[in-house]
Amino acid sequence: MQRGSEFAPYLVGLAMVGLGLAARRVEPDLLSLPEPSETRKRLRDVRTGRDAARVTRDGIASFIPANLTKSMGRTLIIMGAALVAVRALDELVDDDGADY
Repeated sequence: MQRGSEFAPYLVGLAMVGLGLAARRVEPDLLSLPEPSETRKRLRDVRTGRDAARVTRDGIASFIPANLTKSMGRTLIIMGAALVAVRALDELVDDDGADY
């Protein structure tokens, strides 16, 4: 193993956590998604194609995040922390046969 490459996973993991924290603080309007409407219609109450699109949009908007950068940031934080934790635990185990 090259000198310094043993610290690369830690640096990458910490960089992922840092990027994730930055992404959660930034909320560009470009990635903001519509909020569901206050009056919720059911699919069987639909009369036009526009109503069907609105009901579908509101159904999807009810379970997705309001801004995609928060979701991506949370994912980066979790993955970065997991990478650092796995590498730290791998050092404690000192298993020469680890493939990750």
